[in-house]
Amino acid sequence: MLKDLSVIQVVGFKNSGKTSLVCNMIRWAAESGISVSSCKHHGHGGKPDMVEGTDSTLHKRAGATIAGVEGDGMLQLAISKRDWQLDDILSIYSYMKTDLIIVEGYKRERYPKIVLLRNQSDRRILQETENVIAVIAPFPIEEQKETIAYFSKDGMKEFEKWYLLWVQASLKKERGARG
Repeated sequence: MLKDLSVIQVVGFKNSGKTSLVCNMIRWAAESGISVSSCKHHGHGGKPDMVEGTDSTLHKRAGATIAGVEGDGMLQLAISKRDWQLDDILSIYSYMKTDLIIVEGYKRERYPKIVLLRNQSDRRILQETENVIAVIAPFPIEEQKETIAYFSKDGMKEFEKWYLLWVQASLKKERGARG
């Protein structure tokens, strides 16, 4: 993991609402004066295509300073490399003077995560991932740890407040570590 970067991940299975949530998170941070960038894992195979209407263009339209997408060894920033690792990608972003990087996907990475659940069968992702700090689901999560925040799908105002507080605390911690 890279030091001195505020990074948060949004993970979930296909059609769980990741892109919509990331776009909201980008907009909320940007409206609060935070320079925010995004990176999406292109998990469907093949090289990504950053054309109008794709998730990465939605991220950009929502206010991301940098909107990248990775798939099949290609990072859509006109840079290609075999076997991109998230830390490789984030090291490039770290040069771009951004306060916060929101990562969509990369379930197996160790950055703080917000997990989206569509149904009960998606609960297995909670055992497959680490560093979960929040869960958004249409049902209560009984086994949640005290350190994990839970939000219902219709509790987005509460989530927005929680998220912006998390961002402020993360930025304060990162700035304190640097100086």
